[in-house]
Amino acid sequence: MRWFENLPKILRIILFIPFWGWIFSALNRIFKFVNKKNVVTLVVGILCIIPIIGFVLSIVDLVTTITNDKITVLYD
Repeated sequence: MRWFENLPKILRIILFIPFWGWIFSALNRIFKFVNKKNVVTLVVGILCIIPIIGFVLSIVDLVTTITNDKITVLYD
């Protein structure tokens, strides 16, 4: 997902706000699977569709985006 990595940091942070971030976390991981073919990324992306799991992972994605400037947890 090269387009996502090229977005400004503030826009990436807005996309991971937990209200709608769980949807974006799921889609981001599923599209990442299409590029990298990592099955773990696909499974986590599908699990992110479940709102509770997606909500938790969107918070994790938000924190890692703020601290590391990229997603690092269960995202290859």
